[in-house]
Amino acid sequence: MLSKPLRKRLAKRIVESMNMKEDETLRISAGLHTHDLVENIAIEAMKAGVQPSFTTTSDDYTKAVYEHVPEKYLGRTSKLGMKMVEALDNTLRIESPKDPRIMENIPQHKIAAVIQGNRPIRKKMDGYEIKWCYAGFATEEMAAKLGISFNLLKKFIFDGMLIEPKKLYEPAKIIKKTLAGAKFVHITDEYGTNLTLRMANRKIKIADGLIDDDDIRQKDIGLNLPDGEVFTTALETEGGGILVSPKRTDVLTGKMIENIRLVFEKGKLNLQKTTAEKNEALLKNTIKHFIAIDKKNEKEIRTTHFAELGIGLNPLIDRIIGYLLTDEKIGGTIHVAIGMNKDKAYGGANSSALHWDFITHKGVNVEVTYANGRSAALLENGKVAVN
Repeated sequence: MLSKPLRKRLAKRIVESMNMKEDETLRISAGLHTHDLVENIAIEAMKAGVQPSFTTTSDDYTKAVYEHVPEKYLGRTSKLGMKMVEALDNTLRIESPKDPRIMENIPQHKIAAVIQGNRPIRKKMDGYEIKWCYAGFATEEMAAKLGISFNLLKKFIFDGMLIEPKKLYEPAKIIKKTLAGAKFVHITDEYGTNLTLRMANRKIKIADGLIDDDDIRQKDIGLNLPDGEVFTTALETEGGGILVSPKRTDVLTGKMIENIRLVFEKGKLNLQKTTAEKNEALLKNTIKHFIAIDKKNEKEIRTTHFAELGIGLNPLIDRIIGYLLTDEKIGGTIHVAIGMNKDKAYGGANSSALHWDFITHKGVNVEVTYANGRSAALLENGKVAVN
């Protein structure tokens, strides 16, 4: 249980980070174990003139839904969900379940059915330009799953959320300046990463833990907490090489996949050549589930194409633990995502139900080459280079 002062600080930070306005609406979805924090957030929002509603569910409920509800109903699109989008200005999702291990025994196809059913809601939300936030929440059960101490997990998640946005913004400006106008980005490390991305002069976004008014004008209306990265999109059909990721949880079951070697050719993941020392079959099956979803919903299948290049920079998060929300914020790492990037923030060309990030080891080297042939270091052994 969080202390009362910490709950209040987190609630205030979340409401401020989402830049909620008077008379806006807010929908909060979370686990029962976060109920006290959810109430604090709702009160903080109401103090600003926002109209909140919330739902909290238990781990037992989550397990029962997947165990007892027929798959054909799991895959239905919620009529209430579709209608609710029309009344929403802000939506907040707080990490759940309390024990993420409960998802490991749920069949992938059942979770994929839920994702399939929610796809029309996600698309409608994008059209309505609803501000969104996904916030982490540390539990002892999550720490046990990740094999780290509860205190370390709390530091990464809660301290990482509470860092002042300006401390993230200052180094982000340097990274953004070096990336601007890049034609190619080349990423290498001592673990075997050797990847080249072809850039396209698209938006370069700073994720500093705050949706400010300028972000809203530019349609950059989402954030994760904790935050701290610079991200952009590369050309989805060019570039290639190898990216080595030490660990990543499966996006369907949460099981850990380790020592992943992703092989890209012409902007697309070569699934046959891609390997992992642990749970390789799970990795490939999950991607195949999303390809199947996209075949039902999309005219062009872009599930495995380049979606995002991100550079982490949160100084309070310094170790890869297998939890995306913190791992992708680590200074000295980059992450490359496959799948979805066709929204107003990314400005990419891929429409997909999948957006899956893979993070490198710490200490990468990143070199940028411009159209005139000039090159500049962006990261040297994980440190931001000043040019």
